[in-house]
Amino acid sequence: MPRSFIIAPLAKTQADQALPVVQTLHRDMTLDEWREVVALFLRSGGDGGVMACEMSDGHIRGLFCYRVSAEGAIRVLTVPIFIAVGLFDAAATSAAQADGIDLLARKLGCASVVVDERGCVVAATAPKLDAAGLFTRLGYRRVGQAFVKDVGMDFGGDGYPVAGRA
Repeated sequence: MPRSFIIAPLAKTQADQALPVVQTLHRDMTLDEWREVVALFLRSGGDGGVMACEMSDGHIRGLFCYRVSAEGAIRVLTVPIFIAVGLFDAAATSAAQADGIDLLARKLGCASVVVDERGCVVAATAPKLDAAGLFTRLGYRRVGQAFVKDVGMDFGGDGYPVAGRA
């Protein structure tokens, strides 16, 4: 039976709950270290944050951390950490998270998105589900160790949270 999920900013009170997800990328990360990472992204104000993919049962199945920077007059959304985990729902949740990145970039007035491949984990039992396949399928191009996409800056949506079904 499909389960629903929502992609929304990670509340500071949810940071501890997200640690097992982060440990799929950084196995030895402690709770205190993760809290410091979250604090760094949240301290950025509107130019940084953590978005979580939470299932209807309350479990966090994925997240991404982001920062906005300026390269001249162009704003760029950089995603150094992108994690999606799950037995059978990782394909749907990771695609929704990637769509959420595009939506966030437009909302923040960014012209492009850069996702660091070294910070990507898509862990699932689904065959051939990996970050490179996911991002290239969604219109990103590989540039060095990053996936890059130009996004339109016209934001016409309602923003977050983003809801879906897996």
